[in-house]
This record gives sequence, structure tokens and C-alpha cells, in this order.
Amino acid sequence: MKTLQNLGLVTLAAALMSCGWLEITGLAMLGGFVPLLVLASRYDSSARSWRRMLGWTVLFITLWYGLTVWWVWNATPAGPIAATILGWILSGLPFMGWFYVSKRAPKALSYTILVTAWTVGEWIYNTYQLSFPWLAVGNGFAHGPWAVQWYEWTGAYGGTIWVLVTSILIYECLIVRRPRRWLPPVLAATIPLIVSLTLHITYQAPLRTAKVTVVQPNIDPYGEKFDLPQSEQTANLAELAKEAPTDARFIVMPETAIWSEQIIEGDMASSPSLTTLRQTVAANSPQATLVVGATTYRLYGATKATATAGGDAERGYYDHYNSAIAISPEGTIDLHHKAKLVAGAEMLPTWFWVRWIQKLLARYDFYSGQYGVGIERTVFKNDDIYAGAGICWESVFGEYFSEFARNGAEVLFIITNDGWWRNTPGHRQHFDLARLRAVETRRAIARSANTGRSGFITPRGEVRQTLGWDVRGVITDELPLERRLTLYTRLGDWPCRISLLVLGLSTLYFIAWRIRRKDNIVP
Repeated sequence: MKTLQNLGLVTLAAALMSCGWLEITGLAMLGGFVPLLVLASRYDSSARSWRRMLGWTVLFITLWYGLTVWWVWNATPAGPIAATILGWILSGLPFMGWFYVSKRAPKALSYTILVTAWTVGEWIYNTYQLSFPWLAVGNGFAHGPWAVQWYEWTGAYGGTIWVLVTSILIYECLIVRRPRRWLPPVLAATIPLIVSLTLHITYQAPLRTAKVTVVQPNIDPYGEKFDLPQSEQTANLAELAKEAPTDARFIVMPETAIWSEQIIEGDMASSPSLTTLRQTVAANSPQATLVVGATTYRLYGATKATATAGGDAERGYYDHYNSAIAISPEGTIDLHHKAKLVAGAEMLPTWFWVRWIQKLLARYDFYSGQYGVGIERTVFKNDDIYAGAGICWESVFGEYFSEFARNGAEVLFIITNDGWWRNTPGHRQHFDLARLRAVETRRAIARSANTGRSGFITPRGEVRQTLGWDVRGVITDELPLERRLTLYTRLGDWPCRISLLVLGLSTLYFIAWRIRRKDNIVP
């Protein structure tokens, strides 16, 4: 019976923590850790109890990941498995560290370690080479950003801390029987909501606007993407571009819309696809800057100029990039190179023991090789308007994506190809995460996907017109141009840096406290 009860607690925790990604409500997460805290209270400080709690924690993370990101399996079966295993380490170990401390230290200290250790674990997971930022707890509010308008101050990690603190207070309310015991959790849950609603109501969008057109070509990534000649895919894009209004200032096309043509950086004028698209845009929307995704190559000759360069001295070294290309009305070409690369598909870790595997796979054409890594978040210009274009899941990394705004972008674009996941919650979750990026930077976002979901997002994170799954089409909207920098844009993931500092001090305090009072603490 006790095992069944524990299983029920773990299942309830996973269900509550999944509600945001399942498009129900992220507010359920405010009690998401309560079942785990109840479960932890049933065990003592023995090594046997620690092992049992570890098993339940691994099960919780497995269920949580399974409920929310199972769709990654469509792109690569190894993806969700690897993400879950790393979740065991970078989320499970911080939680188990808290469990150990909670049996040997005062509550205030142990809870401080729980909040900071979990937050730091997420931060490491999201900045590591094998990163997977999707399930950072604060991202669970992506489907309802009205509740977290204060992300313009804290970013999504502020949401992580909110969930942890509120869950702790709810748990304490349940186990401590005293008058007004309900007041702390109610205030913890409602005050941020009141602040958020106030920010939502009082936010004033800038009066300056720009007309932006988004193109969704609807190419099957598993069939047409590889079977159709690039010339036919380019003709499809050009036909759609003709539907843009004559006064459009930007026309945005998806990630790798031009992929099979070897576009050499420094000689991009010779690209047939770019020439066709540029001429089409110039004839129909002469004021517009074209933003299109493409695979580009940078040649180095006999010198291996970067750590990611492929080739050899005899044939020449080169980098190939997943790029966003911008062609202004005057013909100026700018490039943004993707820097947040997908492990396995676009990169392998640079650990020394992985390099020989990478070389072996590349030798036998099982792996296309390490893509080049972008250094700067390039901002594109159209007269006096500045825009940044993140590529694919670059939009999931809050601090990284905000660099476009810090570099001067007044409006943000996301170009992506979510078709690899097929018609699953994946492409909808990816779209919703962009809503949080809009709030964090207070920038309107135009999102161009290969096939669903393209659309426009306001600086409040509200969704305007969209194109859904398996739809070919063009949409246009007037987007506000914001120059103000939010606190989060200026400081980035500052809640994580403070958490790291507090975690270090708390750990030192715990060690000193144990030494001083070892005779009075359960060993």
C-alpha cells in the first residue's frame, strides 16, 4: 500500500509539472513539487532511504519528460532518451542533494539549497554543450504568459524560483497546523499574478511600426525537402513572396529554405536562389528587406581557421553554417550564423573522447560534420529599422535570444523548421516559448516556420494571426518597434548567478553548521 501511495505522489507531481507544456495551465506547477516534498518526508536520513528516494526522483523526471517531450522521438529516438538521462543528473542530483541536507539541517537552510540548487542545475543544463532548455520550469508558463509579465525583469528562471518557493510554502501550510497558515502560500501565488496583470494592462506599445510579411512554404522535411530540386523550392518561395504588400519592410522565410545550393560567403551574388528571391522582392515590395534561411559555406584555403572547420589542407578547409541571410533594398547582404546548435544533428560535443567518433562518422558519411558556430547576434537593417533573426531553437535560450535586442534590434524574427517533429505538440510548444521571449525583451516577434506554426506575437506575448500545421500561405502584420531595453535584456540570467552565489554560501554554512553541531544532528 505504501508503495502505491508513493507511486501516486510521483505520478501526481509529474502530471502537475506537465500541465504547462500540455497546454492546460502553468499555474498547476505552483503545487508541482508538493507531492515530492510529502514523499521525501516519509523517509529518514539513512543510506537506504536516500537510495529509495533517488529511485522515485528518477521515476518522476522520466514521467515528466515522457509526458511533455515524447514527440522528439519523431526526429531522433536518441533525443528524448539522452535528454531524460541528463535530466536525471542535472535535476535529479540537486534534488537529492537537498534531500540529504533536509535530514541534517534547519528547514530554512535546506529549502534555500533546494531552490538554488534546482535553479543552478537548470542553468547548467541549458548552457552546457548537450543543452536542453525546453523543460526549464519557468518555460511551463509559455502557454499563458499573461501570468508572468514580470519576466521582463527576471526571465524564465524567475518562474522556476516562483514555482519552487510556492510549492514549499504550500507544503508547509499542509503540515503546520496554526492560524493563518494559508496566508504565505496564498500571497506567494497571488502577488506575482497581480503584478503581472498590472504590467499587462499598463504596457504601452511604441507608436512606430513596421509592416512584416511571413512566408510559410509547407515543405515536407522528410520528402519534398530532399526530393524536390532547390529551383522548384525557390520558385515556391518566390510565388509566395509576390503576395506580400508593396509597402512591406521585411519579408521573412524559414530556416534552411535554401539548403542544397552551396552558397559561398563572399560570392553570394552568384547564388541562383538568392538572385531569384531578391529580384522577386525588389519587383513586388521594393522597400522590403528579405530574410531567408540557408546553408552557407566559408572557405579558408589551406589554413584550418577555426576549431569547427572541416576538410583538409589539400582540398581546403571550410565551415558550413546554418544561416539567416538578409538582403536589403540596396542589395547589402548581412549574415547571422546559428550558434545554438542541435546536438547530434548539427554538432557533437568537443570533449576529447568524442572527437575520434566525430571523425570516424564523417569519414564514412554517417555525420555531416560540425557546423560552424556563430559568434555575434547580427542585427539586420532596413533604413532606420533594426531587426534580429534567431534560428530554430535559439529562441528557447532566453539570455542568448535577448542579445539581439541588446545589439539594437527593435523587432525580432524566428526562422525555423519544426516539421521534423510532424504534427505533434512539439511545434506548438516551440511557438509558445517564443511568447516568453517576447515578454522578456518586450519585442514583437514574427515567426516563419517551414510548416506550422508561423505567426505574430505582441510584446505582451499575445498571439495575433497565425498559419497552422500543413498550411501554405503568407500573412502580414504591423509590428511595434521597441527600443527600450528591459532589465532582463540588460542583465540576462541574473537570478541564476545569484542562485549560484547563494548556493555556494549555503553549502559552506551547512558544512560549518555540521561541524559545530555534529553531536546534536542525526548522522
